[in-house]
Amino acid sequence: MADSWSGIRKRLEQDLLCDALKGRLRYFITKYKNSHDESGRIAIIVDDREIIQGSIYKYYKGYRELERKIKEDMNVPKRYWNGKEIVNDELNREAENYIDELRLNEGIFDVWQFTDAVKSFLSSSIEESLASDNPLIRLLAIVDRRVGKRTLKKLKDTIQEQPEWLRYFYELRLQAEGIE
Repeated sequence: MADSWSGIRKRLEQDLLCDALKGRLRYFITKYKNSHDESGRIAIIVDDREIIQGSIYKYYKGYRELERKIKEDMNVPKRYWNGKEIVNDELNREAENYIDELRLNEGIFDVWQFTDAVKSFLSSSIEESLASDNPLIRLLAIVDRRVGKRTLKKLKDTIQEQPEWLRYFYELRLQAEGIE
């Protein structure tokens, strides 16, 4: 993302956030400069309580076991270098993308996934964002001021289709707007 995080956060929290949630919902990202890989952490805070967070440590906890199982179930051969190219790279990438999707639906993600979602959200229409396959993009969209009460009433029926962690944000927005 070319803009600074503080500028993007201001845009998300002040310019795009619905009036009913202004001052209640905040985004937090930090980078640990003294860690060996300068990893970081993302959190979404509502009413001074962390509702969801992502970090490299949370992301990779259990990742290798799941990766081994999924690739075994999908019969994905290991990658190797044949002297000219990496063989089986595309098959492994497809499996890894599937794993990322599974974990994201469980609410397990890393900072880069959130920043990628923000970038995509900011360059898409609100309709595209609400219909996105990425639940982080849908999260950003559901709290956006461009989503009006009529749209919220239509989306009310889709709450049970959302990942469990995302339902909180749909219900939060409906409650904040006084929609039962």
